[in-house]
Amino acid sequence: MSDLLVLLRETLPEFLGSLAAAVVTTAAAAALRTARTARLRRREPAPTEPPTAQE
Repeated sequence: MSDLLVLLRETLPEFLGSLAAAVVTTAAAAALRTARTARLRRREPAPTEPPTAQE
């Protein structure tokens, strides 16, 4: 049992570092996706209304 605790104590910082890196990477990807979507929306031309028939 003590060997398991020693192993956990030694690997916990590495695991937490990897977990933090995954969280940061996921957050960065979401931010980039949001920015890209917003930029694409701004590039689309404004919809034009069809000309009205004048009599």
